[in-house]
Amino acid sequence: MMDICKENGSYKKYILVSLILLGKVQQLPKYTSQIVGRFIKPLSNAYHELAQVYSTNNPSELRNLVNKHSETFTRDNNMGLVKQCLSSLYKKNIQRLTKTFLTLSLQDMASRVQLSGPQEAEKYVLHMIEDGEIFASINQKDGMVSFHDNPEKYNNPAMLHNIDQEMLKCIELDERLKAMDQEITVNPQFVQKSMGSQEDDSGNKPSSYS
Repeated sequence: MMDICKENGSYKKYILVSLILLGKVQQLPKYTSQIVGRFIKPLSNAYHELAQVYSTNNPSELRNLVNKHSETFTRDNNMGLVKQCLSSLYKKNIQRLTKTFLTLSLQDMASRVQLSGPQEAEKYVLHMIEDGEIFASINQKDGMVSFHDNPEKYNNPAMLHNIDQEMLKCIELDERLKAMDQEITVNPQFVQKSMGSQEDDSGNKPSSYS
């Protein structure tokens, strides 16, 4: 049986993986036990704060937040995932540039996305091109990046496979949450706390017969 710490650890990882894969924290499904919100969420404040800062699309603020809670993230063995969140935010902001510019210098990109310089910007662009996250080319002579439209048709086998993979990621997140929720609802420690809280709530209510 998973204990409270493991349950809380699963929820924290769910937040981080959601940010990495989807760019936001998925709203908990309606079937999720109220125990999650009542007992686990209050134990994950640093992670909710991280998700909130992530939504501002400001990497410098996110770095400050990571430094602020670095001890917590390290203690939870989640610093690797947290760093992936920061990396995914850089990628997200680069993708946003493709909707605004046709060409952009690596230096300008680094400035807009808050990377350390053109070398780091080039590294991100090359990785994203390789992974199919953006469609672009780099002119090494002048350090300019040209953004292109997606050349793929959505009816070819490769693209359909990619769509299937993205759907599987979402399904995987949902399955993780279901498993976590199931463990929570049968965990004696949580059941006992839940029953105790319900008794406290009923005890605090004024009697209608007084």
